[in-house]
Amino acid sequence: MTPRAPVPGIPELTGLRSSKPSWYAEYRQTAEDLSRAMTQLEHVARVLSATGQGADALCRAVVDATAGQLAVPWVVLALAEEALPLARPRLVGRGPGGARVAELAALPAEVGRPVAAALAAGEVEPWRADGGAVVVPLVVDGDPVGALVACGGAPRSADPADLSILRIVANQSAVALHADHLLARSEALRRQTERLYAEADQRARDLAERHEQLAEAEHRLDVAAQREAVDAERHRIARELHDSVAQHVLSAGMTIEWCRPEVAHHTEVHERLGHAKALTREAVERLRGAIHALSEHEHGLPGPALPGLLDRLPSVPGLAVAVRVEGRPRVLPPEAEHQLFRIATECLSNTARHAGATRATVRLGYRPGEVRLSVADDGTGDPETLRRLLRAAVRRGDGHHRGLRNIESRCRELGAGLRVTRARMGGVRVEVRLPFPSDPPAEETGD
Repeated sequence: MTPRAPVPGIPELTGLRSSKPSWYAEYRQTAEDLSRAMTQLEHVARVLSATGQGADALCRAVVDATAGQLAVPWVVLALAEEALPLARPRLVGRGPGGARVAELAALPAEVGRPVAAALAAGEVEPWRADGGAVVVPLVVDGDPVGALVACGGAPRSADPADLSILRIVANQSAVALHADHLLARSEALRRQTERLYAEADQRARDLAERHEQLAEAEHRLDVAAQREAVDAERHRIARELHDSVAQHVLSAGMTIEWCRPEVAHHTEVHERLGHAKALTREAVERLRGAIHALSEHEHGLPGPALPGLLDRLPSVPGLAVAVRVEGRPRVLPPEAEHQLFRIATECLSNTARHAGATRATVRLGYRPGEVRLSVADDGTGDPETLRRLLRAAVRRGDGHHRGLRNIESRCRELGAGLRVTRARMGGVRVEVRLPFPSDPPAEETGD
């Protein structure tokens, strides 16, 4: 097979067909210009293809394309010191043999000087420096942010087409660096927003905690104010009882004592006056106990007020009283504490007067959903008889069995249940159950 003859190029064709000596040179120049334009387009294509790989890859491609187009040993693309502070890279340099440089201080002096001058010039149009360096500014929104500098050796003369190509690739790198700066700033703003949101969330939690503490403090102040008002009223009542009622009862007792010798000859009257004297003495003792209980200040007692009050129950001659507290104590409304304390006092008084007991146990239990108060004794009382007397006292409403009626009315005011049973000690057990929200159940024990 006969080999195909090579296709003649533009020089051959133009030279053979040209009859004028000047035409051949013009065609050769045209061919060179077309070839260089194709090479420049290839450089632009390579640069644009690196755009999607990020700012660093694009800047490297621009530097390599510039070095190849202008045939110079040194090409540096750098950003001004204060321009696009978050953009990376700040400097991309290519030296002889393709050596990479990333810092201005690492450039030779003959390269660093034109680069520094180009960054400080503030121009927006390409120019050729006195030392022969070709400078193409990096422009963003009409403002110079850096420069592309080609220097060293004897660079090929850059014509307007070269400068146009260099301006395109330089601006392409400027746009990529600007985008990198904006992305970094957006990321910094996102992190700052997350940090501020976390701080705001923490402050919101702190505020909610402070609000709860404030609400608790306000509740404590309200309770303290209520207690103070109750204490003031109790002291006023105690003073009234001491200054008026107790004095009148004492005067009545003294009058009875004065009258008894006068009727010694009348046996029945004498006995009745003796009984009246005993009643007045008992009334005075009970008044003194009530005055003492009312005068006792609840503040400063250990734990909730009711356990502290029970520890200060008035002593009853001939009756040993033990107080037991079960479960975790918690604060009840002041009125409930006062009523339960009065119930315990009334039960002990009835035990001492009617049951013939020597021992009594007052038990206060904090249980799930309720508070229990019980008074048990070892006396001779009968639960069924006591229940019958209690029903009779409620029905009659007169002065008979006033103590039992007081216990029943106090329970009714509190919304508490009242139960009378046989105590393990052998006597009677009076139990009051007051519904009240509570903590986990406590272990029960018997009498």
